[in-house]
Amino acid sequence: MAEYTDLIMVVGCVLMFLSFPSFVGAYSRSDPPRMGILALFMGAALVVYANAQRPGGYSVAEMPDLFIKVLTGA
Repeated sequence: MAEYTDLIMVVGCVLMFLSFPSFVGAYSRSDPPRMGILALFMGAALVVYANAQRPGGYSVAEMPDLFIKVLTGA
């Protein structure tokens, strides 16, 4: 499972990033932000899981290189 922790971390970060437009859309329609909260919690759960599975965890300084590594498949 260790080889997938980088992918899980990137997917979690992307989900958390994409939750914010959902929050804004729900706010503009005066609806409760259910999907935004769901995406935020799912992304946070993936980030926590990936961080717990990797010995030593991830640092913020590693994130740009991690995204490049996952996107290019290197």
